Amino acid sequence: MMKVLGYIKIRVRRRNSTERKKGKEKEQERGKKKNRSEERHKGKRKNPIKADMADSQRESVQEDEPDLSDDEGVFMLCLCSGNVFALVICMGAGLNFETPEEIQRIQIEADGDGGTGTPNEPVADSAQKSNSRSTSSLLHHARGGCKEMPRSKRMKPDALQRLLTLDSAEGQPKPSVWEFEQKRSRKNLAYMVIGHEYPFNSATHHFFKVFATDLQPLFKMPARTTLRTDCMGVYEEEKLKLYELFGRMDCKVSFTSDLWTCKGKDRGFMALTCHYIDDDWKLRKRLLTFTPMPSPHTGKHISEAIYDKLVLWNLDKKTFSLVLDNASANDAAIRDLLSKSHFRKNLPCDGQIFHLRCGCHILNLIVQDGLSVMSGKIDAIRETMKYIRHSQSRMEKFKFAASQVNAPDKKPAWDVQTRWNSTYIMLDLALQLKDAIIRYAEVDKSYTFCPSDLEWDHVKALHGSAYPFIVKMGKEMFHKWNKYWEIGSVLLAIACCLDPRCKLAVVEYYFKMMHPEELESFMTNLKNCFDDLFNEYLISNNKASQTQSQSAKSTDASSSGSKGESDTRAGLKNFLNDKKQADPQLSELDQYIAEPLDPCSLDDDFDILSWWKLKAPKFPVLSKLARDVLAVPISTVASESTFSTAGRTLSPTRSSLNDESIEALVCAQNWLRTAVIESGGELGDENDDADATDEIVQ
Repeated sequence: MMKVLGYIKIRVRRRNSTERKKGKEKEQERGKKKNRSEERHKGKRKNPIKADMADSQRESVQEDEPDLSDDEGVFMLCLCSGNVFALVICMGAGLNFETPEEIQRIQIEADGDGGTGTPNEPVADSAQKSNSRSTSSLLHHARGGCKEMPRSKRMKPDALQRLLTLDSAEGQPKPSVWEFEQKRSRKNLAYMVIGHEYPFNSATHHFFKVFATDLQPLFKMPARTTLRTDCMGVYEEEKLKLYELFGRMDCKVSFTSDLWTCKGKDRGFMALTCHYIDDDWKLRKRLLTFTPMPSPHTGKHISEAIYDKLVLWNLDKKTFSLVLDNASANDAAIRDLLSKSHFRKNLPCDGQIFHLRCGCHILNLIVQDGLSVMSGKIDAIRETMKYIRHSQSRMEKFKFAASQVNAPDKKPAWDVQTRWNSTYIMLDLALQLKDAIIRYAEVDKSYTFCPSDLEWDHVKALHGSAYPFIVKMGKEMFHKWNKYWEIGSVLLAIACCLDPRCKLAVVEYYFKMMHPEELESFMTNLKNCFDDLFNEYLISNNKASQTQSQSAKSTDASSSGSKGESDTRAGLKNFLNDKKQADPQLSELDQYIAEPLDPCSLDDDFDILSWWKLKAPKFPVLSKLARDVLAVPISTVASESTFSTAGRTLSPTRSSLNDESIEALVCAQNWLRTAVIESGGELGDENDDADATDEIVQ
């Protein structure tokens, strides 16, 4: 019995009455010519009775065919395991495949039974054995007589709408069968809305519906509420994947966190981002939560919000460090977290290296302390720049004044607190526009704070790096530097020691330049802290090894119990293992420090993660320590960059979103876009992201 693989059905246009009449006449003329040719071959005339019987047989076949509309015929291709029959049913359609001899038969090699004939026997020969002129079995098979593929099943649109596509996901294009699925298409639409920050009602826009319908008419466009439900489903699905990933990881995780208040909405949010190095030694980061943070933003509230999220993600026992900015509320939050004994006992070094301050904020504070020396000396310049740029009419007056004194055609600009070079740029621009500013004071009578000659002298001195100002600025900046260097410097020094090109030498070199009198005490403290941290990892690794060995021993005992191993032999094994562990030898840390420095130059493009990946078999414990230390971020930029996304998500057109939807959209977008970038894909809106990063969110 033939095994049916499927059907392909195509509708064709039916010819009009004139075309059918001409086609029938041509068909009759063709039949007569064929009969005369056969008679000449056989040397005798065709029996008219048999000819009439053949004509009546063809008419009976036409009467049994399915009813069609006035302008359609049907082409059906029946795919079977042994043979493929291309059977054309075209009663009244005017096609030229009405006689049994003209039915297309295509032979296909196949294993097993090929139908009514043998596996390699043409079906035409098999059919001639039973009845050389009969096609009733084929017609019956095509009309729905197939038990494995009934007519009701093969007429479904979804079963017929298949395309052969080239899938190049794995690099090499491979043919694959594409089939439309409503569920999959709705999920892809949710990806688009999340990834590119489209509103939920974008699916109901007229021209978008026209475009989507033209691509796939079978796709049913979801409503706004349905699309929101799909987006929430994507968020829950991606959240579960990330949760399972953290459960499988055998490393610790570091975090960054920051607070943000939406402008004009009086809604506060907290972003918590995790940083880790995966099993392939690639540095990764993921946004864990973007949760509402009601006021007041006290240290107690911040610590509770952070701890609750760590417990929710089951990362409270895998925490290594937390990076926060220099706000006093964050210092209180750290103290509250370290007061939880059940949380602190899982931290390395009893929490001594848990808190790390944001390096970017520290540098900004240092620079601002240095610039405070100029306070009061450049205020007139700053206010002048703001005053002129305030309105278009003032800008036009300033351009007119600049043209009168042949000043450069440049726009005034003032400095920004978080961009340190902007103050220098402002002073440099003010000196170039000095004549224009003085002339503008004569044109605009409302402008009353034109810089005096003394203030212009201060600007020239600051712009020219006058020695007294530089010395004073340096003292203020160095004082601020010392304040923050004492906090968190040990963890940074350990990270420097894990660079095989310099190890302890780089710490000793720079510390000797800054604090030569404290070099010896600091290096001693650094080595002690490094040893304590390594010993903690060594103990943790031994416990894991013992657990694995005990499970292996129980397995061996159950398997060797029948062999009758003596207690004396088992005791000998344990004694030898203890003897090996008791033998004096250098630890991995001592071996690493004692080895020569890596020959790679500091100027080379050195991949430290790849180096530790290759050295992991040699330093199994120290490599785990390096994996956790090198994953610690130096700033909170990762969390602050989330606020740019949040600002676009809470646009005027989406300001009515609830907190649950906001968190789902912001987090899911981070997960989806990061996965695309890590896989080497392109998002297509990199320029938009670059423009967004230029905006500083306060």
